[in-house]
Amino acid sequence: MVFKFSKSDDSSNSKLNRKIEKLETFNNKVVFINGFNASGKTMLSPIISSINNTESIIFPYEIEWMGGLLYSNDISKHAFQQFIKQYCDHTIYNQMMSRNTNFRIGDISSVFNRKNFIKYFSRLFGKGDNFIPKKIEEKKPILCLTTTHLTFFIEEILESLAGRCLFIETVRDPIYMFEQIKILFKEVYINNPKKFFTYVVKSNDEKSLFFDFYSKKSELINFDNIENINKTCVDYLERIYNFYFNLDFKKINTYNSRLILLPFEKFVINPDNWIKDILNFLDQKHSKNLKHELINQNVPRKILNQGYKRKVYERYGNKIIKNKEAKNISYEDADLNYREFIKKTFEEEDMKSFEKLLYISEKYQTWIKNFQNFSF
Repeated sequence: MVFKFSKSDDSSNSKLNRKIEKLETFNNKVVFINGFNASGKTMLSPIISSINNTESIIFPYEIEWMGGLLYSNDISKHAFQQFIKQYCDHTIYNQMMSRNTNFRIGDISSVFNRKNFIKYFSRLFGKGDNFIPKKIEEKKPILCLTTTHLTFFIEEILESLAGRCLFIETVRDPIYMFEQIKILFKEVYINNPKKFFTYVVKSNDEKSLFFDFYSKKSELINFDNIENINKTCVDYLERIYNFYFNLDFKKINTYNSRLILLPFEKFVINPDNWIKDILNFLDQKHSKNLKHELINQNVPRKILNQGYKRKVYERYGNKIIKNKEAKNISYEDADLNYREFIKKTFEEEDMKSFEKLLYISEKYQTWIKNFQNFSF
């Protein structure tokens, strides 16, 4: 991995060779749909969750928090990995009894978004507790986790869930991520920080994203002093993609699990190879539910913005093009129109930031073309 952790444990217990560990683990598969904000996770997650024997979507902030603590060396790699095992097993245990299940209509992770949502009600009245471990061993329900900011810890997660884990890293042209990132910075990071459920790094009176922990102070994004929101968001995207461009996916040890790099642009136009690879690892077949959800998400589609219309997407600036409109425009023209739309959001004196965004976009497109295989 790119980042190395070298925290030493000089406690008295370490001299006695004592460690905290998970006693045993279940044998069910665990899917991570991970990526940075606006990379296409909420398009992909319902598709994965519609696969036979796959549970409803979970947003496990707890894993992200532990990742932040690992990054800053506040916990050890061993502690992080034991937590991953406990969290995944405890979560599937609770799901099989409909504990902590989301019944809120309208949420992306709501069981009401599933064709078979009735089963989550029936679980409320079924056998639980000691009956559940045996049920998990027999049925092997697939845990479906949608996460952000875990890119730094891919290998640690794959090692902890050796043989059980499918880790899908979603990436997207940064110019299509920009508008949502900008609204996220304004609505949450700046105006509603109590709703910001991700750790920050503090340096004196400055606050920045947790993965700026090892940056030079001059490079910090200071949430309390953002004078130019466009520049701030472009700098954020530059950080993300500089990390990707320097990450050698081929050298990541998968520990008999599976790592898939999923570029949004390629998947929504031609998803077949990715779907086949995912089904093979999960040992599942194509189904009516999967076909329905692909249609629901407009996958495959003709142009990138021909997606699923949600209120939350509109709130974060997505310009969804209806199917009728998409018939009268080419992929190239739609892409050019969107880039022009983004350009108009920049002031004249801020064109340097827009040019940087275009440069990152071009590097991203070249980076994706250079991949011969997106599965590892």
